[in-house]
Amino acid sequence: MASCLNCGAEAAAEVCDVCGLTTEAAGVLLRRRILQLTAVFMVGAVTFLPASQVYPPLELDGIFIFIGAVVFVALTMAVLVDRRSRRGQRVEVLRRLFVSLVPVPWLLAGLLIVNGKFDTAPPVSHTTSVIGKFAMPGALRITRVAVTSWRAGREVERLPVARSDFHRFEQGDVVEVEVGEGLAGIPWVYDVHRK
Repeated sequence: MASCLNCGAEAAAEVCDVCGLTTEAAGVLLRRRILQLTAVFMVGAVTFLPASQVYPPLELDGIFIFIGAVVFVALTMAVLVDRRSRRGQRVEVLRRLFVSLVPVPWLLAGLLIVNGKFDTAPPVSHTTSVIGKFAMPGALRITRVAVTSWRAGREVERLPVARSDFHRFEQGDVVEVEVGEGLAGIPWVYDVHRK
């Protein structure tokens, strides 16, 4: 017994008893919904990039890797749902997993903004030195300075800086890094300036 691609109910005949759609019509409707949800997901993933620069967390690289993995898994699921629905196979579990991943980039972007925006604790200052610089051209021009880490078990911190400040830092400069505690407990870079 197959299940309806639209509502997921068990369908013994060509027409679903619950939603009244034929197998083909349910497949078309499912693929249209998956396409719309994929668009919402991708807009969220693209929106996450500039949102992560407003109150940049110290662990930004790890967060980018996590978002990249979520995007890969979600797009793979969307493709699998599409292919399985065209063959008339069961897609309910994959569809539900995909739908559950759609809000993840939006939620994470909101979390990072709320984490920094509503952080009322005064930032903590750390004195360190610049050991390198990195600038990535493109639409979202990312500029970072690499400094010696003040945290235990780490050697280097890669801190985002404004483009206007990027050219003022040179290797060997002593800088002061102000780090916010974060409302959600995610430490974020408040400011980087020369001591």
